Amino acid sequence: MVDPPRRLAAALAGVGAVLCVLGWYQISGQPTVPQQLPYLASATIPGAVLLAVGLALALRAPWSRRVSRRTDELSGRAAPSERTGLWLVPDGRYLHAADCPLLDGRTDLLAAPEAQDETALRPCPLCHAASEDS
Repeated sequence: MVDPPRRLAAALAGVGAVLCVLGWYQISGQPTVPQQLPYLASATIPGAVLLAVGLALALRAPWSRRVSRRTDELSGRAAPSERTGLWLVPDGRYLHAADCPLLDGRTDLLAAPEAQDETALRPCPLCHAASEDS
C-alpha cells in the first residue's frame, strides 16, 4: 500500500503533466504570441508548477528505507535493530555478528546454524564474529 503523501505526490505530478500536455496542444494551434499567452498562463505554467511540486514531494522521503522496512515486515526477517546472534550472507564464507556494519541494508541474511563446520566458515575480519560465539 502506498502512503498518502506518495499518493498526493503522484496525483499532483499526474495533473501537472496533463496540464502541460494540454497547454502545449492548445498553444501549438495558435499562430501568434498574443493568442498563445492565455493557454500558457492557464495551463502550461500551472501544470509545470504542479509537476515540480509533485516530484519534490515524491523525492522528499527516502524511498529505500521505506522499501527495506516493508520488505522486512513482509518476509518476516528481523530488522537490523532486532538481530542477535550470528548471521550469514547466502553465498558468503564469513560469519558475522548481528551489529556488523557489512550487514546494514541487507535483507537476504540467514541465521547461522547452531552446529557449524568451523573450517567452512571464517569469522568476519571486521566484526570478529567468532569472539561472540565463545
